[in-house]
Amino acid sequence: MMIDANLLPFSVDELVKSKAWHDATPEQRRKFISASITFDTVLTHYADKYRAKKTVKGEFIACVLWDFYYDLFCNPLEQGNGFDFELGYYYENNIDNYSERLLDEAIDPKRWIKVLKQAYRENKEKIIEGTTDKNGEIDLDLVNDFSVEYRDYLY
Repeated sequence: MMIDANLLPFSVDELVKSKAWHDATPEQRRKFISASITFDTVLTHYADKYRAKKTVKGEFIACVLWDFYYDLFCNPLEQGNGFDFELGYYYENNIDNYSERLLDEAIDPKRWIKVLKQAYRENKEKIIEGTTDKNGEIDLDLVNDFSVEYRDYLY
């Protein structure tokens, strides 16, 4: 099965070199690509929605969602043998298990939002302090500097 990489919202350059990809059946590959696109689309929608609010809480939610996206999805796909390692370590060397995980995450995105709103409430003071620049002004760009600390709330 040939993949037109220009049609996908993520890089597959390293994926197609992986042993897991070569061992997968055409049906498993289709399921994985479908699950990946679904996950990417749903997460992008919610991250964009909350970033558009232009509030500290909205930026916090968007940044943590993107940190989660890169940790769960992009890093394994885009780092050489990372995909094979990820499948072996977390998904019993089964691409179907990874596809199911991505679909399960995409099916209930409101869970992400609920958890991240709770994380924001619990850490509001620290988050606002982290977004305040040296002039005492709120700088939403600073949220990205520490948002990765809160990614584990989504696991």
